[in-house]
Amino acid sequence: MIHILDEIVLQPSQVATVLAWLEQRYLPGLAARHTLSLAQRWVSPPVAVPDSPTTLWLLWQVPEPYAYYTMRGTAGPEVEAFWRDVDQLCVSRRRHVLADAAQPLAQPLEKNHAQ
Repeated sequence: MIHILDEIVLQPSQVATVLAWLEQRYLPGLAARHTLSLAQRWVSPPVAVPDSPTTLWLLWQVPEPYAYYTMRGTAGPEVEAFWRDVDQLCVSRRRHVLADAAQPLAQPLEKNHAQ
């Protein structure tokens, strides 16, 4: 299992907007993005602190490394527009792609150079 953890730093007042966009614009097309699924949503800290940003964490899952790259390769303009709009609201955004450290690392697929 590959976990994709999106770390989105934004003002507390913007969390509801991003979650609404997620529900309305991103999740409905999830089936078309193959095996990607949203596993969890968190905020940190769990209270709105005046003059302090909040981090929204979105935890996604795909079954294996190659599914991650397939998912990225099949993202359409609606996915790009969603993240572009999120970037306009947030202070910063990072994506962490994580796998079980006890498992062997996947190796790149070799291209077939047959002529």
